[in-house]
This record gives sequence, structure tokens and C-alpha cells, in this order.
Amino acid sequence: MVRSFLVLAMATVAGCSRADSEAPVVGEFLLGRGGGFTGLYTGHLVRSDGRVFRWSQMPGQAERMEEVGHVPADSLQPFFRQLVAWEQKKLTIAGSGNLTEFIEFRHGQHRYRLQWGIGDDVPEEVQAFVTVVHTFLRRHLP
Repeated sequence: MVRSFLVLAMATVAGCSRADSEAPVVGEFLLGRGGGFTGLYTGHLVRSDGRVFRWSQMPGQAERMEEVGHVPADSLQPFFRQLVAWEQKKLTIAGSGNLTEFIEFRHGQHRYRLQWGIGDDVPEEVQAFVTVVHTFLRRHLP
């Protein structure tokens, strides 16, 4: 499973796409990390329309976002489909720690969140997902 996800994701990063008759997944996902003594969380918010934002949030305050670029929406669909698959199979990671990392998938009014303490053991497929998304964003954003 992990190997097939990595192959698919790396093809996406390389700019390849596959014909897919499935309806596109609509929503957004947030990759973030933070905590510590400041409580600041930062990361990226990726929307299914291809818009990407730099995201941050302090405890008790509203999210702050700054648009940082746009990527082809169809190149994001493998990421969104992976999040849907994890949600459907009820994958849960609910760790905590002084510093945490998370993935939050938002669609409609629903939120699906995986969260772990930095340094915790995380399923290999989840860590691969985070790595591939970060690589994708570095390659496609200014």
C-alpha cells in the first residue's frame, strides 16, 4: 500500500497525471505543526481548486492565511483521494505532545484529523504522505 501510494504520488510530483473517471474530491486539507510554549501552529492549507495558502494560528485566535500560489487542481486529487480512503477505513491517529504535527481534511462542515506528537511512531503511509505533499509544494510554489 505504501509503495503504491509513493509511486502514484511521485508520478504526481513529476507532473504526470492519469485519466480518472471518478468525480473530483472537493474540499481542503491542512498540513500543520506547532505547539510548544507559544502555542503557534503553522503550515499549508491546500484547496481542491489548486489554491495554496501559508497558514498559522495562535491559541484562541482565528486562522491567518496568505495565498502563496496555485497548482493544477487535478494534480492534487491523489492526495485528496488518499485522505478520503483513510477516513473511510477509519484510520485514527490521536497523539499529543508538546509539539504536534497534523493533517486535517475538511469537506463541507466535516473535519477529519490525524494528529501525532513530533517524534511519535506514525504509520509509514502517513509519514510518506506528509513528505510527498511537502516535496510537491516546494517544487510547485514560488
